[in-house]
Amino acid sequence: MRKWFVATALLGGMAYLGSTTAQEFDQELFKKMRQAGQIMRDHPVVVANNPGVQKELKLDEDQVKAVKEKVTPPAGTFGFGGGGGFGKGKGKGGGGGDFKERFAKQMERMQVLKDVPDDKMEEKVHEIYKEELDGPTKELDKILKPEQQARLKQIARQQGGPRAYLKTQNVKDLNLTDEQKTKLREIVNEHDKDVAELMPKGGFGKGGGGFSPETREKMEALNKEAAEKAGNVLTADQKSKWKELIGEPYTIQFGRPKKDD
Repeated sequence: MRKWFVATALLGGMAYLGSTTAQEFDQELFKKMRQAGQIMRDHPVVVANNPGVQKELKLDEDQVKAVKEKVTPPAGTFGFGGGGGFGKGKGKGGGGGDFKERFAKQMERMQVLKDVPDDKMEEKVHEIYKEELDGPTKELDKILKPEQQARLKQIARQQGGPRAYLKTQNVKDLNLTDEQKTKLREIVNEHDKDVAELMPKGGFGKGGGGFSPETREKMEALNKEAAEKAGNVLTADQKSKWKELIGEPYTIQFGRPKKDD
């Protein structure tokens, strides 16, 4: 359920600010912020900080330590990956003593995304975070072996559910037609709309800290349905190419890893 944690984190931040509720919040901006969170969360810099991914890449202890120290996810990735959030620290909200100020700055930063077309979002988000991504990306290239870099790119490429096919590099490599891109965007938009309709209906657990089992079950059903629809948009050759591009399918798990992992 990793995709929906962004919304949970955002709403939690808004509750902390005490300035708005999900119903009052600008839904169009909220949609763009969810998209931005997805784009950032799937970036190799963020993905590489995930303990499960590090295990999949077979990082040794020195590499894990180096990633932790030198490959810091940008503030604003809403706590995904290896703990990047709104900055370092142990203050209220999990983002340090100035969490409220940092969250407000991120909200202001996201305003520029409101009028960005969906097909330009990835480019714009990477532009916004360029300075914060360039350094960690270079460090990551130094830390990982070539085969680890290749696998990391495969993992990052396949994340995002039906939206994954619309990532810039995937569009190019799959040679998607305009008609296919339109169909995929329709699927993604319908999916986002269905999810948004679930959110204001008491879908959060006690204290707003998570989704209820019922809502989580509904979201899983929506995810599965959207994934199947999106996959059917591809031709047989594109499906074959996709398998080649992503390697072994890998679903990133967030949260504290199990002891036997």
